[in-house]
Amino acid sequence: MFFKRKLTLKKESKKASKLVKQLISFKLVRIILIALLFILLFPFVIFFIHRPKPADNIRYGVNYSDKYARDLGLDWKYVYTQILDDLKAKNIRIVAYWDDIEKDKDKYDYSNIIWQIEEAQKRDVDIILTLGRKVPRYPECFEPDWWKELDSKNTKEMELLEYVRNTVEELKKYEAVKIWQVENEPFFPFGVCEKTDKDVLENEIKIVRQYDPTRPILVQDSGEGGFWYPTYALGDYLGISMYRKIWYDFWGLFMGNFIYFQYPLAHWTYKIKADLVGIPMEYIIVTELQAEPWGPVINSLLPQKDKDMTMSRNDFIDTLNYAQKAGFDRMYFWGVEWWYWEKEMNNNSFFWNTSKAIFQ
Repeated sequence: MFFKRKLTLKKESKKASKLVKQLISFKLVRIILIALLFILLFPFVIFFIHRPKPADNIRYGVNYSDKYARDLGLDWKYVYTQILDDLKAKNIRIVAYWDDIEKDKDKYDYSNIIWQIEEAQKRDVDIILTLGRKVPRYPECFEPDWWKELDSKNTKEMELLEYVRNTVEELKKYEAVKIWQVENEPFFPFGVCEKTDKDVLENEIKIVRQYDPTRPILVQDSGEGGFWYPTYALGDYLGISMYRKIWYDFWGLFMGNFIYFQYPLAHWTYKIKADLVGIPMEYIIVTELQAEPWGPVINSLLPQKDKDMTMSRNDFIDTLNYAQKAGFDRMYFWGVEWWYWEKEMNNNSFFWNTSKAIFQ
């Protein structure tokens, strides 16, 4: 009985093998199998060819917003000098806020931004200077009240271009300003903003080039959700964000509910994306490397458990390691104002002191 069953199995096995060989002999089946094999192997081939190599010498910097420092209840000038003298950051991205500079039409006050530039210049600190209508920190757009009340779209554009021209003419004399950033994530739908038209942005960039043809221009895109190349093509450098854990509603996709979310992106996806869209890595700057929490209220009011949802101590170290492996050679931390607030107001110097070790 045993030998009979074994013989039957052998015959069935031969029959199945014959059927498989016949199936593979069909050209269409062979093509499908080759295509499936290619699909399975393609990601590994792409990774092998385009995998990032950590930069030998990473230039770290910080973002600084005098508005956000004030919102946290801090002395914004003192915090700024602490960033330069205690942290010893040698690269900084600062913002010329239009609503502070031109509160009244045609009356310009550059005292805040000039003070920041001059303090940086005294210490040989290099500056990325952001100007325009949509600039860093929520709600993203900082237009003067009088501008919002204008009825004509053309008039609004002319006033914006006049502000950009005046700002470049006023600030181009400072050698510490190394790069102009024109607008911030202009095509990424985030913040309380009117949509940025491409032709308006192009005109802003033309104005900057006309009045300061020597310095390069950076245009910012979302590192996680942007298309990159159309933004990069407008300037000389592409700035990208690098966020890992956020609190967001994703444009109402979750029925208007906000959720904590971690982007499912490996560190190597940024390099592969850069190669696929044709942007050299040396022309990409990580201008916003997440280094503070993202929650439902300002960080000074956020409970510790909510802070830890997006930026615990482990998250800070993990994000830094992740960014270093991504292969970029210039990265600007986002959240230095909060580090100082944690140190002085919450008896937590971890973020400040860890960053100090990085800069020094």
